[in-house]
Amino acid sequence: MRISILALAICGLTAAGCFSYSAPAPPPTTMTAWSPTGGFTFNSGGNCSGQVGLLSGYYTVTDPCFTSSYNVVVCTDNTAAKPVSCTPSIGSLSISGSGNDSVSYARLK
Repeated sequence: MRISILALAICGLTAAGCFSYSAPAPPPTTMTAWSPTGGFTFNSGGNCSGQVGLLSGYYTVTDPCFTSSYNVVVCTDNTAAKPVSCTPSIGSLSISGSGNDSVSYARLK
């Protein structure tokens, strides 16, 4: 009787070890592709969003996550319902709005 209980316990522990869950690997943060006509490097590892306070209606965010003027960026005025303009370029984001308002930004693509 003791041997059968011991055998069932060992089988149970072995099965429990086989069915353990491990979290999936994180997605890659950098992808590089090459072709005869050119290539690209895409870096998605950084958190390219934030909140800044305008200084006399303007602010420039310097961050390498802004890779070109084709980046899709969303900006919104947190202080009031006023228009905000965001212009991405290589290495920076230019924001213009009203006075010293607080503005949130996020790069989507």
